[in-house]
Amino acid sequence: MKKILLILFLSTTLLSNIYAQVIPDLSRYKTTKEKLKALADLCDSLALAEDVEREKAISKYALQLAPANDWYFRSVFHYNLGFTYESSDPDSSIYFNEQSLADARKGKLPTRIVMVLQRLLFSYYNTAGHTHKSENTLREMLASIDTTKNENTKVALYATIGNYYSVKGQYNTQIQYLLKSIAIKKKLIEQGVTKDREDVVVDLMSLSEIYIQMAQGEKGLYYAKEGRKYIVAYKPYLNHHYKDMTDVYILLKQPEMAKIYYDSLAGMITPDNQNAGRRTNKIAADLGFADYYLSNKKLDSAAIFIKRANDLAPKWASEFLMSQVNYMTGELYMAQKQYAKALPLLKAAEPNSTAFGFEIHASLLQSLARCYAATGQWQQAYAYYDKYAPIRDSLYVESSRKSIADAEAQYQNKDKQQQIEMKNIQIDKAKKQLIWLISGLALLALSLVLLGVIYRNKKKNAEILDHKNKELAKLIAELEEANRTKAKLFSIISHDLRSPISQVYQFLKLQQLNPKLLSDLQKAELSEKIQTATGSLLETMEDLLLWSKTQMNQFKADIQPVDVSYIASQSLKLLQLNIDSKNIRIENDVPADTMVRTDPYYLQAIIRNLLQNAVKASDENGLIRLGIKDLENQLTFFIENGGRAFSQEDYEVILAQKDVGKGLSGLGLKLVDELSVKTGLGVRFENPGESVTRSMVIFQM
Repeated sequence: MKKILLILFLSTTLLSNIYAQVIPDLSRYKTTKEKLKALADLCDSLALAEDVEREKAISKYALQLAPANDWYFRSVFHYNLGFTYESSDPDSSIYFNEQSLADARKGKLPTRIVMVLQRLLFSYYNTAGHTHKSENTLREMLASIDTTKNENTKVALYATIGNYYSVKGQYNTQIQYLLKSIAIKKKLIEQGVTKDREDVVVDLMSLSEIYIQMAQGEKGLYYAKEGRKYIVAYKPYLNHHYKDMTDVYILLKQPEMAKIYYDSLAGMITPDNQNAGRRTNKIAADLGFADYYLSNKKLDSAAIFIKRANDLAPKWASEFLMSQVNYMTGELYMAQKQYAKALPLLKAAEPNSTAFGFEIHASLLQSLARCYAATGQWQQAYAYYDKYAPIRDSLYVESSRKSIADAEAQYQNKDKQQQIEMKNIQIDKAKKQLIWLISGLALLALSLVLLGVIYRNKKKNAEILDHKNKELAKLIAELEEANRTKAKLFSIISHDLRSPISQVYQFLKLQQLNPKLLSDLQKAELSEKIQTATGSLLETMEDLLLWSKTQMNQFKADIQPVDVSYIASQSLKLLQLNIDSKNIRIENDVPADTMVRTDPYYLQAIIRNLLQNAVKASDENGLIRLGIKDLENQLTFFIENGGRAFSQEDYEVILAQKDVGKGLSGLGLKLVDELSVKTGLGVRFENPGESVTRSMVIFQM
């Protein structure tokens, strides 16, 4: 009993001494809230200094001190504990962050809720067993963007969601969110609203890393340098900057410049700092150099960096990073033709290889097949080749394909050779046992050979005939398609040019037959209008004829960025005489530089036909309005006119007719429907008033 009491006394004394060394003197603070505030500020400082062990001890002590219903400080210190376990124990980190989120919800603390969701999004996605929770977290964060009025909260969500899409490989979406976040953050920093200049660093680094991953080195370098301008004191940011600069100069094939930043990165690893982040960045940089030298066949240089990575990896690398180290080490052994050493390392890297990207995953499968082939394990080599084959065509790795094909051929040749040897043994046994049947067997064998030759010839002739029939059918189909294409082209050209040519002709005829009915001023105005219309008509004819040359063999869309306002203006110019003849007013509210992705010629034909319908249907002195509506993920161009209403039902009736007349309501709308289908556009009609028609072209963003 005395021993137990002595142990308890010593333990209590030891814990008291430890806390005395870690916990600061709080006697000058009068209330519990003041003490908790001081401890929270201290934890922030320790996080900056990367002293996670002391931060962990203080957070646990603060949770004991905080009242059970003080949801704010309980959320703060659970959050700090989650941070301290982030590198060493992801599951514990998630547990404490979830506790922090629960505290924030109970206290109805929206800022704390958003802060914890940002951390949990990545923790869930990167931790096995929790990945499925990341999408629910993302949806909650997106909802918060729509509801929050706080710009700081909004930009934080933009940055986090952008980085999340980066992890998922959706770089275009990430760039959109990051640029929104960066623009607002820079504005807040310049206005002095945000005092912390480092607030924008993570976003700029993320943008740089996107372009590095996309092999756009110059842009990656630009944003990495811009991010450095905002780094003030936070050492993890500086460490990560050195890593990014190393990567970008390797990408730009400037290893000497990369080594300058690599040395700075290595210099931040000191015995007094045990932070895992600095060492994992160093390991990643070592692998980057190793890959560069391997690709340039400099095996000695690659081996130096592989060794450095292996020196740090067993203690500091995560499971995923360790797989990368194993893979790169295996590739070095492969290059050195030490297949027996390479094989276990490549096998160890295989479970995580899909996360490296499909190209590296395919390369790993190829290397495994080669290793097995080189060590005489043909069955395994063929199995890995079978895994590799479905994805090799999309990766354009011709040299890798040849190596795998050689391994497969060696395996098949050996298998066939074994079959031949077995047959020879059987024949020898048959000769010894059945001498008297040799003649009969020879005759039977000769008959079988003749039958085989006959069957083979018939099969070969049948295959040739089938191949010729397929070629003939393909040529017939291409000819029919070409005829249909030509008919469509002539329909478009004749339909789009008939009305403006007729109008020009009428004005010219009027001027010729009744020259005295017009004053000199009217003649000049008419002449100017005719000149403008014929110029626009000539431009349209040139566009249509040039386009028709590109479409004679196939009627396919050429999707590219298109300015809707330019297309609308060109169509108005073409129909100006028709518009003036009915004294129609035009309100063109289409903003300049309204960009969409579609075929410009198809879009011009669609808008021109819809505008012709609007002019034809409008009354004298009527109004036609052109504009743009942006609803969620759909951009809609519309033409609104008065006159006889034309509904969606009328449109569908015309499309259902097999034979249509020559008017715009027939052939024109048929062409509109066909061209819109080919470009993925939607065309709809609605009637916002009793005698109002609104035709709409809907673009998917």
